Amino acid sequence: MLEGNLAEFPFPSLVGALMSAGRTGRLLVRPPHLEGEVYVQGGQVVHARVQAGEKVLEGEEALDLLAGLRRAPFRFEPETLPPHTTLLGGLAVPARLAEAQAAWQALSLPADWGYVLRLPSKEGAAELTPEALRVLAQVEGKRIAEVLVAPGVLRLARILHTLLQMGVLEAVPVVEVPPEHLLVLPIYGPGHGIAYVDEALYAAWARAIRHGFRLRVTPPGTTMEVRPRPNIPGRLGLLEEDLKRLRLRRGDKVEAVPEV
Repeated sequence: MLEGNLAEFPFPSLVGALMSAGRTGRLLVRPPHLEGEVYVQGGQVVHARVQAGEKVLEGEEALDLLAGLRRAPFRFEPETLPPHTTLLGGLAVPARLAEAQAAWQALSLPADWGYVLRLPSKEGAAELTPEALRVLAQVEGKRIAEVLVAPGVLRLARILHTLLQMGVLEAVPVVEVPPEHLLVLPIYGPGHGIAYVDEALYAAWARAIRHGFRLRVTPPGTTMEVRPRPNIPGRLGLLEEDLKRLRLRRGDKVEAVPEV
């Protein structure tokens, strides 16, 4: 069974290889939060489908969307027949894929379409087209994959690219890290607004989040810059000024969880 990842074998090249080999079967593509499948019969692409939640795209626009994936596991199941046909096959398919691939290469969306879109905390002035304003009003709190599974995939992707480049929209990972219960440790010296955690814990958070993050400390429920510090396992280091401001003392137990 043929399987791998689109990071090593881009989707248009993969489909082209199946066509050239005259294969029959189903190509499954499974990035997080999205399901894609492409059926080939005798080397002809006859059906494509993508789904995110209850949203579904089929045919050419499904191909357009799949061409934008930069990494995702795939598996080819030989001799699996399509439930129906949405594509006519022929040379139109590789031409469509090449056009879509070129369009995606001009865009700067996160490779991880599981990222959630949100409005930035600091709003700035920006002139947007009515279409961009409509998109902006509809995407907050949704994953990129969910937003892109819609008619006009490439046009929608271009609008998201523009909104992200202008800074009127952010794409951030969903943080799924359990809170840590730490004991307060005074850190003597100047400064304020910085929390210190053990470097091993910081490294584990950084690997899990893969994005810049701050630290929410409860009590009192404040968000602070966080930095690694060696040899303080189970401790949360706070500067003297912050200890006074937050009314915390050595040995107090707090809950710490990273936020993006």
